[in-house]
Amino acid sequence: MIWHVAFAVDDLEEAMEKFGTALNLDWLPIKNFSGESAYADGTPFRLTTRLTFATAGPCALELFERVPGTPNEPAQGTIFHHMGYWTGDLNQERERLAQCGWSCSGGLTTSDSRAAFFSSSLGIFLEGCNSTIQRPGLQKYYPGGPTGVRQPDQFL
Repeated sequence: MIWHVAFAVDDLEEAMEKFGTALNLDWLPIKNFSGESAYADGTPFRLTTRLTFATAGPCALELFERVPGTPNEPAQGTIFHHMGYWTGDLNQERERLAQCGWSCSGGLTTSDSRAAFFSSSLGIFLEGCNSTIQRPGLQKYYPGGPTGVRQPDQFL
């Protein structure tokens, strides 16, 4: 189930203003995220960015500041970055998508991973989001309502 569409932007406040005015959107408070992630080969890196989600639904709009040299960089020539969808098993999802021509391009696919990015020749990402890990403030987007086994301190 697709639950969000994301754009990687240079200036978060400017993008919030432009999308907000055009689509009559309000935004959740901006989150500062800094955490560990991994490249497709498993090499870890520190990801630091700011992000927000629109409060409207049924599909969430995510804006985040792009991070050059990481999977958080959009395809050249666009700010569109990914579509996020729910999965209960990122490892199984990695195997399923590999059969469809998609490869894991960032994030670990372990049972406690929050999410992983997958790419193909289309030049965009899909973000498999672990439906067993809660994201405070985004519960309304979970399949069947809020689920999860732990409460992270950030929704990214």
